[in-house]
Amino acid sequence: MHFVQKMGQEMNIYKLISGKIREKLQSIPELHDFVNSEKWNNIVVEVPKNRDFGDFSTNVAMVLSRELRKNPREVADLLLPYIKDIPEITEVSVAGPGFINMNVSDAMWQSLVESILSNPSEYGNSDLGHGEKINVEFLSANPTGPVHIGHARGAILGDVLARLLKKNGFDVTKEYYINDYGHQVDVLAHSVFWRYQELFGMHDGESLPEGAYPGDYLIPVAQKIKDEDGDKWLSAPESEYVPYFKKVASAAMMDLIRASLRKIGIEFDVFTSERELVESGQVAKTLEFMESKGLLYKGTLPKPLGESDEDWVPTEQLLFKATQFGDDSDRVIARSNGETTYFASDIAYHLNKFNRGFVKQVNVWGADHGGYVKRIKSALGAVTNNKADLDVVLCQIVNLEKDGKPFKMSKRAGNFVMIEDVLDEIDADVLRLFMIIKSADTQMTFDLQKAKEQSKDNPVYYMQYAYARACSVLKKYDSLFPGSLEKLATQRYDFASASDVERNLIKLLGDYPSVVESAGKNKAPNLLTKYMEEVAATFHSLWSSHSGVKLINENDKATTDNHMLMVMALRNVIGNGLETLGCTLKESM
Repeated sequence: MHFVQKMGQEMNIYKLISGKIREKLQSIPELHDFVNSEKWNNIVVEVPKNRDFGDFSTNVAMVLSRELRKNPREVADLLLPYIKDIPEITEVSVAGPGFINMNVSDAMWQSLVESILSNPSEYGNSDLGHGEKINVEFLSANPTGPVHIGHARGAILGDVLARLLKKNGFDVTKEYYINDYGHQVDVLAHSVFWRYQELFGMHDGESLPEGAYPGDYLIPVAQKIKDEDGDKWLSAPESEYVPYFKKVASAAMMDLIRASLRKIGIEFDVFTSERELVESGQVAKTLEFMESKGLLYKGTLPKPLGESDEDWVPTEQLLFKATQFGDDSDRVIARSNGETTYFASDIAYHLNKFNRGFVKQVNVWGADHGGYVKRIKSALGAVTNNKADLDVVLCQIVNLEKDGKPFKMSKRAGNFVMIEDVLDEIDADVLRLFMIIKSADTQMTFDLQKAKEQSKDNPVYYMQYAYARACSVLKKYDSLFPGSLEKLATQRYDFASASDVERNLIKLLGDYPSVVESAGKNKAPNLLTKYMEEVAATFHSLWSSHSGVKLINENDKATTDNHMLMVMALRNVIGNGLETLGCTLKESM
């Protein structure tokens, strides 16, 4: 009973095994200090590469060999009697250089099923974060147009990372940094002004100026200004209309961006404006602070590689001593005319997050920003005395195809494919899953036609169909045995009578909390999607007649009940995983 209660609280079978080993080894005097120190975190409990070797394996003997200065096999022989004495462990053996393999009791697996059934939404949760605040900043596209498919991978990756971190016990804030200050927003203002003039019959037959933002999405913005202000701005000087058009156009673009993101299930908690950081004086105050700490100096950078002597003009600028903090070069903070750089705003922004209590920060950036990582880390370390913990996740580009050919660009957007164009072809869940199914640091080609396929070759469909199929089985069971489904979760799962394929599935369900924790720790949602594919494949195999298992037998309710407990556990884990990935649950497909 003690174990069942503890299982209900912890629900991570790996941590339970590790905890029980730790308890036993505390009774060995020479290991007492080690077991109660941070060094214990180097002990790993995991599934052997070949599950025939055991349910679990641990490296405890190899880690302790360094402490005890003995051969790992010797240490393993020393530890075996203690590990064998754990009631839930039924078999122990030593393999390879000193791995200790273990099998656990049927009662342990039965308790696992009970935990999954009694706490379906909490299964997989961990206290890894201990409630610590963490800021996840992602997407942060310039507010110069709608969200396009080039943004989708980073946006979905960031959202899923936030969900994983929350499931791992962090207090997560999702943040969007609005880059609404600088040249690109000036171009936006002039582009809208050109459209505004066009509404009054100007520019007849003319093309948009070179460098202006094309597409029709700016016309409604210009129309709104015309409806509210008439021709007020036609005769206004540039110094008056540009600030106004920047403000109105940026706000309108952010409304478009929010609307597109809602369609793929993304909502932000906080929006921070670069323009407000500059205009409120926070950037200037940050530079004053850096100067007071001796982090800035006026100087001239060496000639850039590849620059000819004729083209290079040495210029004195305000520089950050980045090389003192691990960067490759000192960096420009303000140009010779006093204008601050984007880097200066970025330092102020990250310091702003730190001052809001976010010691831990995660940024999701495009892979083309890889060279910027060391720069911002060095600056943030300098202004926070290395107290800030910034992790940057780089995301590679996505090539979009349909039937093996590039997907055409949107007429509405002018020169890119909008998310809405893709959602005309597939639903949001499919888009979300396909964007995170591979590691973020690998390039991928997303073929819309393949995403529509309903076969085992489509991993997204395979995952979603496993949940729908489980729901279908339970619905059929409920129709054959009315009223039994409500009582089912109160029954005990009989692991001992399960077939090999059923046992493998239950053991696989026990991996879920460890996978969720690993995906969160490594900022790698693809670890979870890979696991979900494996669970789905195992269930579909069990469903198949080749497994020799008939899930519902009208003449054998006891066996059927046991199968349904397994199906309910699978449905709960698949459903939990899909929700963690931000997908809706489809009971039929």
